[in-house]
Amino acid sequence: MKTIENKQTSTFRKISAVLLIIAATIFASCEGPMGPPGVPGEDGYNFIGTTFEFTGDFTAANNYQMVFNFLDNGFDPYESDVILAYILWDHDGLDYWRPLPQSEYFDSGAILTYNFDFTGDIDNDRLVDMSVFLGGDVVYSSLPSAYTQAQTFRVVVVPSDFMSMANVDASDLNSILNSSSIQLKSLGTIEPGTVIDTNIEIK
Repeated sequence: MKTIENKQTSTFRKISAVLLIIAATIFASCEGPMGPPGVPGEDGYNFIGTTFEFTGDFTAANNYQMVFNFLDNGFDPYESDVILAYILWDHDGLDYWRPLPQSEYFDSGAILTYNFDFTGDIDNDRLVDMSVFLGGDVVYSSLPSAYTQAQTFRVVVVPSDFMSMANVDASDLNSILNSSSIQLKSLGTIEPGTVIDTNIEIK
């Protein structure tokens, strides 16, 4: 009985060895030369947005409001798009882009707020215009010129899906501008309009 078991074991080992040699031969015969490299892909982006910048004065003549009319400038954003607005803010001699609304608190207790809004045409699925304006309980006419004159704003208009899908911080302008998920078309620097005259020309 012991001799038969040894013969069976020896036979099994021989069969296993033969099967391993056959398998190795098959895999070796399937391996060919490396194929040519594929066509390199282009650096892609998922979304397209628009950005522009303007500098203007808040005065009694324009009701302390500056307006940008989209369609007059050949720009036709969707009603569902998201508008992000930032003000160039000086702090200790350094410039920062701060998101709107942005408030300044005075020792008197009065508050000045830089804010923005927009007009949407739901029936035609488009945004008509957007404006930046002064708010708060401060008397605007009493404000030093540093708060009302030569105020610079940066506006970014992006698809709503970009804000929900991309890993960006809406409060940080650089997070939007440096995102690899969007290509931003710049309209450059524009001349702000007023509530009455909304025909803003791009410089």
